[in-house]
Amino acid sequence: MIELRQLSKAIDGNQVLKDVSLTIEKGEIFGLLGRNGSGKTTMLRLIQQIIFADSGTILFDGVEIKKHPKVKQNIIYMPVQNPFYDKYTYKQLVDILRRIYPKFDVTYANELMNRYEIPETKKYRELSTGLKKQLSLVLSFAARPALILLDEPTDGIDAVTRHDVLQLMVDEVAERDTSILITSHRLEDIERMCNRIGFLEDNRLTNVMDLDELKEEYIKIQMAFDTDVNLAIREQNIPMLDQAGVFYTVLIPKSDEEKKSFLRELKPKVWNELPVNLEEVFIAKFGGKRRW
Repeated sequence: MIELRQLSKAIDGNQVLKDVSLTIEKGEIFGLLGRNGSGKTTMLRLIQQIIFADSGTILFDGVEIKKHPKVKQNIIYMPVQNPFYDKYTYKQLVDILRRIYPKFDVTYANELMNRYEIPETKKYRELSTGLKKQLSLVLSFAARPALILLDEPTDGIDAVTRHDVLQLMVDEVAERDTSILITSHRLEDIERMCNRIGFLEDNRLTNVMDLDELKEEYIKIQMAFDTDVNLAIREQNIPMLDQAGVFYTVLIPKSDEEKKSFLRELKPKVWNELPVNLEEVFIAKFGGKRRW
């Protein structure tokens, strides 16, 4: 499907991406994670050829996109905000996108507009944040691309709308084998939807693996002590998920016997080992912030 080979990109003299390689298969939902400024949006813009890599290659079904621009008709990018859409109504946007995407399915788009009760006569800029996200997704899916690039698709929308948006993505992949590359601050969304994930850190893509495999690498330990051991734990660079009085919850790699032995030596009165979720893994990797 889509293959990135050794992509590198610097912006204003700052290295944003370095030797990034990734393959996304047909019908896969891949979650791209990283802190603010890690290069997630840059990577999506490179794939769509809005900007160009300093080095490296992007292939779609074995064809280099840069040398064959028509291949981009198989890829659509939904940014966090889309000012290009602002002055147009739904029908005007359909007319524009039909010229760019020959497979654009007007009937399907109309069906989704009715299902989600999105006003057709209002200009894009007049819609609420939630309706803008839904309209952008409707247009993206109706274009019938093989790959959809979604940058924070559930950012700033309410719980009900978010549920509808996520379900639309899942249905699209299930019914049409569409591939999706998604970035999101909402780790619970990534955990619910994605087959695999990868972390962008220090300009590189790391820990590309099956989501369940990644969670299996870590263990959450709940402990209770007679004394305050907060400082002792933090001095060992052990991520602390929570502290409530004498109760501590930490996260360590399952294979890190040294840290586990250190915690045992602190003589906890309670020791419970529990499974982890994706948000807790993110905290362990990036230093303790639940949102980035």
